[in-house]
Amino acid sequence: MKFLKIVEVPIIHVTHINADPDSFAGVFWGKEVFGGCSIIDNPDIVTKNLMEKLNFKENMCKNYILALFYDVEKFERMPCFPERIVVFDHHPKNELLDLDDDRIKVFHRKRASLSMNLYDISKDTGLKLSDDVLTAFAAALVTDTAFLRTARSEELLYLSKFLDGRKMEDIFEIVLGGRISWKEFLKDLNGVKFCKEICYGDFTNENHFLFFVDSMMYALSCKVVVGRFKWGIWVYTKKEHIQEVFSRLKALERDGYVRKGGKLYGIKDIEEIVAKLCDV
Repeated sequence: MKFLKIVEVPIIHVTHINADPDSFAGVFWGKEVFGGCSIIDNPDIVTKNLMEKLNFKENMCKNYILALFYDVEKFERMPCFPERIVVFDHHPKNELLDLDDDRIKVFHRKRASLSMNLYDISKDTGLKLSDDVLTAFAAALVTDTAFLRTARSEELLYLSKFLDGRKMEDIFEIVLGGRISWKEFLKDLNGVKFCKEICYGDFTNENHFLFFVDSMMYALSCKVVVGRFKWGIWVYTKKEHIQEVFSRLKALERDGYVRKGGKLYGIKDIEEIVAKLCDV
């Protein structure tokens, strides 16, 4: 890859806004390959676990010439806007590819996780990655495949490469560590209700909601999980029901609610949402 040969300037590596493990793993990879400094924007709890596990220290700087962004598909997800930008991404569509701007270079391949693309770049250029980078890649892949629920044969193959003899237990400690306050979580569970194959209720925070989805959605035979938070309602559904569920949620946008995927901001009437989905 020619890019690896031409970088001879001070570099800063940057996650997207609200860094997750995939974006952080990109920064970690970039610093190992190119050197330079970093920006980890508002990391979530799993990313914080990963940073602690790898003893990663953020080192921001101002005298950089080139910025490398990881896991970014549009400008709105960039925490800063330097003059020269290189983007590594894996999302189905990257809006930056459509820009006619010589200051921006995008390396894009649609995959389940950016970590898979960065692994391929390393392999193709003869780079040997450290165990720490591979650990970051494994955590990123697990989180980007919804705790392996959406993983296919390709993702599992790459996960085996990332583990490289280590146990999944090590990765579980990273992606699950500290996500649950058991007393509050038990209160959340006590309030969960059912409407046919829909589970719904109030959740203390998003980590509790996601842990419920990760650990109980299939065990309880739920097609859809609906959680209510201070900011609104989150509807999580099995992949085969996404189109039908989202089409029903779309009707709510005409009522003045803001919807981003399965998240409905501003709405608090969870019974109304469940009523629209109960016969999915």
